[in-house]
Amino acid sequence: MLNREINLRWFYPYSPEEIWDCITNPAILKQWSNLHRNADFKAEVGFKWMEEQKPRRGWDGKMYFEVLEVIPVEKLKYSFKGGPHPGEVTLDTIVTWKLVSKNSGTETSFIMEKGWDKHFAKKLLNYLKQKKNERIAV
Repeated sequence: MLNREINLRWFYPYSPEEIWDCITNPAILKQWSNLHRNADFKAEVGFKWMEEQKPRRGWDGKMYFEVLEVIPVEKLKYSFKGGPHPGEVTLDTIVTWKLVSKNSGTETSFIMEKGWDKHFAKKLLNYLKQKKNERIAV
């Protein structure tokens, strides 16, 4: 079983409420995250969902999630499991988002696999910038 914990930190010049909305609102998640396409996410302990991506060597492409902890506008924690075949789990990890108000923005801690750095940090920032530009243009 593969078990790695990597703690990534980012700063976004947006409020914790804006970041929280981006990581918990189903309509917003579907705009920027490829891990929330098949289910209307609920920031509720016990909520489960499954996503699929293109299979890769040693992984069948199926990802199983379950919300474990929710502290509104502060912390979102869920499990993430997957493996090479149904019923065979080789990745069993916890994803934790922590939001802290700091310097007129939000410092986020994200604990997960290193590969998620580009998939989440950059996609979330791009989404926030796009929305800000849309508000300015109006």
